[in-house]
Amino acid sequence: MNPWLIALVIGASAVLSTIVVDLSIRMSHRVAAYDHPDGERKTQDRPIPKLGGVAVALALTTSVIAVLLVTSRFQALGLALSVLFPALLAALIGFLDDRQALTPYLRLAMQAGVAALAWVLGTRLSITGIVALDALILVLWVLVLINGINLLDNSDGLAGATVLISSFGAAVIAVMYGQILVSILGFAIAGVTVGFLWHNWFPAKVYMGDAGAYFLGFLLAILTVRLKPTEAPVLVGVVIAILLVLVPLFDTTFVVINRLRQGIHPFTAGRDHLSHVLQGRSLSVAGSVAALQLVGVAGVIAAIVLAAAYR
Repeated sequence: MNPWLIALVIGASAVLSTIVVDLSIRMSHRVAAYDHPDGERKTQDRPIPKLGGVAVALALTTSVIAVLLVTSRFQALGLALSVLFPALLAALIGFLDDRQALTPYLRLAMQAGVAALAWVLGTRLSITGIVALDALILVLWVLVLINGINLLDNSDGLAGATVLISSFGAAVIAVMYGQILVSILGFAIAGVTVGFLWHNWFPAKVYMGDAGAYFLGFLLAILTVRLKPTEAPVLVGVVIAILLVLVPLFDTTFVVINRLRQGIHPFTAGRDHLSHVLQGRSLSVAGSVAALQLVGVAGVIAAIVLAAAYR
């Protein structure tokens, strides 16, 4: 892939995201769309605009389509839309959840429906060779990452930085294996999250809300499934996907196990995430985010090295 195309995708996505997220902050003030502090889980010192995720979805969709049109990749538009359409539906579910909290099981059912739609539209995996079982694995993977990113969105910059590192790593591996459209999608996600982090890094001026978390979590799931290190065994491909998303997997596993051990429902909101543990040990918010990103970077480097070994 041409380095100039990579720079174009990342740069254009970052600039557009920065502008659109800034507009979303202004819009939030006009319509009073805020995330209010509650003194317990939400400890910010003031109401924070929460339409950042809607802006991210619009910026990413516009960036990908624009890049494909500018580079005359017209045949790739259909494939891109087969990913972007269910991603936007995931964002819509998150937006509805932001406005009036959905019940956990309704939320999961709707997320599973979006994952099933992705399968129907062509995002497939083949791990077991049994179509129904592979489809179920895809649905579960999407559910894990949508909710993993949503759970991870608990400290300024954490979810955005995690998606940035994971998507960039996936894009690099896609370039190694000649998957141009997958790499464009990965670099566009990375660029959009850079623009979002300009406003979301501590102290945050905007939150992504459930709309952004569902959108980015879905795309991260599809990105890792679409990644095809063709010369590598199936199990190696699975390991690469897991390595790319270590932080949300670690955090979700940590939280679920701890809550089950304490007899607390896993869907209960709380300040018991890895970032909160680190902050409880005297790390600042930014410091805890940076510490967790070291894990993410290590996972991405391991994934790239493993993918290179089978190239």
